[in-house]
Amino acid sequence: MTAETELPVRNQLEAYNARDIDAFMRWWSEDCEYYEFPSRLLARGAAEVRARHVARFQEPHLLGSLISRTIVGNLVVDHERVTRSFADGPGEVEVIAIYEVEEGRIRKAWFRTGPRETAPPRIRAATAGDAEAIRDLVRAVYAKWVPVIGREPGPMVADYDHALREHAFALLFSGSTLAGLIETVLRDDHLWVENLAVGPGHQGRGFGRQLLAHAEREAARAGRGEVRLLTNGAFEVNIALYGRLGYAITRREPFMGGTVVHMAKVLG
Repeated sequence: MTAETELPVRNQLEAYNARDIDAFMRWWSEDCEYYEFPSRLLARGAAEVRARHVARFQEPHLLGSLISRTIVGNLVVDHERVTRSFADGPGEVEVIAIYEVEEGRIRKAWFRTGPRETAPPRIRAATAGDAEAIRDLVRAVYAKWVPVIGREPGPMVADYDHALREHAFALLFSGSTLAGLIETVLRDDHLWVENLAVGPGHQGRGFGRQLLAHAEREAARAGRGEVRLLTNGAFEVNIALYGRLGYAITRREPFMGGTVVHMAKVLG
């Protein structure tokens, strides 16, 4: 019953991020009600909910990220972080959403939205003093893959004191917290991405996209027309993300009993 209750909420969030209004509305009942918590009615019926979201789906920065989810009976309570487009650019708000599910669709929903977070994430170049923080972040990010591939992935055992002398690192901070990084190497005809990592508590907020975009800008500034990377074939989520961002698989090859996937993006 828990999986059945969660299904429409999970699928409508995926459709929200894809800005697919038909897929989004598939999970709302015809007589649905949409409230600002606790009782201010914002939309009644599927037509009004659709109209509300058709307008929202035009926002260029729209992204909803799930922080946590609790299911109690036929209620799903989500803690979400949503990126919206404001007059002065993108900003984030925290949202508590309560969904009442009946017969496989959302019958009622209540939303409480927090204030806009005004401090955007910032990216800076790493220094030698960042080695320990980089090591801690990378180990936290890749720990989930150890049971999948049966060993610690390469980034978990890398020597970051040495890597900081040889490679370029861009660090992304959310407030004062190191949230992600990208490690790159400038080669003769392309920019190589050695590692892209976003902390477990910061995933789903577009930080990986921002770091890759930063690397692509650096490649273009250096006169390189292509960005290349590889990832473990078992990391299907990563492969899918790179694919959505324009990276194509160029080859696969065996490695330590598994497969590595090479990908590349030609910069326009």
